[in-house]
Amino acid sequence: MKKLLCCLLLATASLPAAQVEDWLKSGLLHPEMIASVRDELALTEEQQSKLNSQLSEARAQAGPLEQAVKEQQKALGHLLQDRSTSADVAAAQLSRLLEAEAAIKQLQLRALISVRDVLTPEQLAKAKKLGPPKLAAGGGLEAQVKEKAGKLKAAVEALGVPPTEAMKYRGGEIEQLIKSGQLTEANAKLDELIKDSHFKELDAPVEKVDFAKFEPGSTALETLRERYESLQVAGQEIISLPLLRELLQAKTAFEAAKETQDADKVGRILTYVEGKLKK
Repeated sequence: MKKLLCCLLLATASLPAAQVEDWLKSGLLHPEMIASVRDELALTEEQQSKLNSQLSEARAQAGPLEQAVKEQQKALGHLLQDRSTSADVAAAQLSRLLEAEAAIKQLQLRALISVRDVLTPEQLAKAKKLGPPKLAAGGGLEAQVKEKAGKLKAAVEALGVPPTEAMKYRGGEIEQLIKSGQLTEANAKLDELIKDSHFKELDAPVEKVDFAKFEPGSTALETLRERYESLQVAGQEIISLPLLRELLQAKTAFEAAKETQDADKVGRILTYVEGKLKK
């Protein structure tokens, strides 16, 4: 299994790469190549809309087809492990697997042709000429993006807390840019996220916080609850990893104070966190 049509996100793990490559050599273009030269092609809004619609439809259809292939592969594997399975029974199951794979081939081919038909002859010629060098150059950039994204993800996981909603949103934007072949934009967005996360500052030592220095504020149970819930919402906007690491101290101390029902200490911890989130 070699290069597959990943930008369509079709389930092709069961298909020989040569099948797709043969289609591409015959004049079809996969969307990644078109995306790499979209500025040069000067796609109209109508063309872009059609491409997005076609690819979205292909992705939606691919899911069930992929699942069908996996189920037929699994069924065939079970039969082959059973020494009592006859050749006829195994052959029948193989036919069902091939039928499932053929459905994916049909979807692939139709998607490629529909993408081709959106472009004018002049745009097709330009994409075939300019696309391959752009894709070759983009391969190195894609590796850089994936490496940086991997390091950032590992840093978040090392903190032992799930990413905030703000992190997930911006990460999702970057992921969509990568999928659509917009690697330069994805790389720029990722650099911004890394900068805002203060990723490189994680090497600095963490100072122990003395929560006793902070005023407790109102320690009425209902007020403490409201303050805590407000901070939970505000915390989802955090991007800075060093700040998240600092707040882990507050979380540990908060759980301990909550366990001992120390309302005064809970208030002091909440005051500390409120101050951190206002900066």
